[in-house]
Amino acid sequence: MPLVSKTVEVNADAKSILDIVADFEAYPEWNDEVKAVYILARYDDGRPSQLRLDMEIQGQAGTFIQAVYYPGAGQIQTVLQQGEVFTKQDQLFSVVEMGPSSLLTVDLDVEISLPVPAMMVKKLVNDVLEHLADNLKMRAEHLSA
Repeated sequence: MPLVSKTVEVNADAKSILDIVADFEAYPEWNDEVKAVYILARYDDGRPSQLRLDMEIQGQAGTFIQAVYYPGAGQIQTVLQQGEVFTKQDQLFSVVEMGPSSLLTVDLDVEISLPVPAMMVKKLVNDVLEHLADNLKMRAEHLSA
């Protein structure tokens, strides 16, 4: 499955957007597909290093264990360690400040274990990515208003 990416301009500063991404336990407040998030482990500096996410995407419930990385300034990455349906699910959130607004890019790379045509998988991934990026943008703009 190819990498799918979405970039949106957000009327908020980069730090505010990254703070929302890093506040994993608050995801159910702004992303209706996320039912619960639990921090399973933390780095020495206190940032989450492993998560459990209880999700429901288009009527399909699932539980995912993800590692969390902070690969560079303005970036947060989650990598699937264990889950149902997906054999790979990597997300990279990147934020670049541009004056009063910021550019948020969400990259999503997934592979599924079910025999589903690639075109259907790409459509589902695009829909999920669009929903995620738009909800994150709305949350950031609402909190910065």
